[in-house]
Amino acid sequence: MEHTEPHSMPPGRLFGGMDVGGSKIETCLFDGRFRALERRRVQTTCANYEELLDCIVGEAHWLDACAGGAVDLGIGLPGLVDHATGRAVTSNLPATGRPLREDLLARLGRSVAMANDCKCFALSEANGGAGEGCETTLGLILGTGVGGGVTHHGRLVLGHNDLPGELGHLGIPGRLVAQWGLPMLPCGCGRIGCYETLLSGPGLVRLASGHGGADRSPAEIAQLAGIGDPAMAAAMREWLTLLAELIHTAQCTIDMECVVLGGGLSRIPDVAQMLADTYGGRRIAGRETRFAVARFGDASGTRGAALLLKS
Repeated sequence: MEHTEPHSMPPGRLFGGMDVGGSKIETCLFDGRFRALERRRVQTTCANYEELLDCIVGEAHWLDACAGGAVDLGIGLPGLVDHATGRAVTSNLPATGRPLREDLLARLGRSVAMANDCKCFALSEANGGAGEGCETTLGLILGTGVGGGVTHHGRLVLGHNDLPGELGHLGIPGRLVAQWGLPMLPCGCGRIGCYETLLSGPGLVRLASGHGGADRSPAEIAQLAGIGDPAMAAAMREWLTLLAELIHTAQCTIDMECVVLGGGLSRIPDVAQMLADTYGGRRIAGRETRFAVARFGDASGTRGAALLLKS
């Protein structure tokens, strides 16, 4: 468990944010300007829905204890959230089809705001983060999976099915598959050949394996490419080209001003500049798109969950 040292609470409204994952929950108390006051991360082993509810309620009570009273709560979770019903299709959590929002209301006696965790990340970075001041921002998480969110004038674009920003489940272009002999792999969404299968952390490892770099971690692949290893440099070129192609598709649909990268692969040194350089050769003529790494890092999702409460 990780947590900050407790300190006196400032006056004014406080907000609670929670990032709920399959193996951990990160919870944070924010002041009225969404600055972190108290934070902790706990490991979770939620084998069923009731255990998941117990974990969330326990962390909500921790927030209340820190604040000295009940605080409003925003939650980010992996999956798609039906904003009309509060039900979700979740990955790595036993909550699919369950009335999570209503059950938390019954347990906590207060309403709870919920959204996809990648959407929370995008919301955070568009409000005080690396996408601050941009008309349209794409927040893109590159980690064990690939997902994102879209904001317009700082507000989330949710669409009809909570899908804007789910770029990891677009199909890899056939011309790149043919050019490099890329594998067409099954994706967790049930489709075959999604970008996520090769752009995620495990995907970069798969690309490196195709060049004889089996068992290298993403960090090792990037480090070896940076010092001139030809095989790992080839893998990184493929990865950056695929990512630039995905950005091109997004540009032709939502025409974002800024792309903010998060997740483990965003920690590759100079990744935003490398992506900008690769994308520059594919950009349709016009104003440039800005690329940046998340200002709030791994904590951005929790902050974005709290920002769901901002009126």
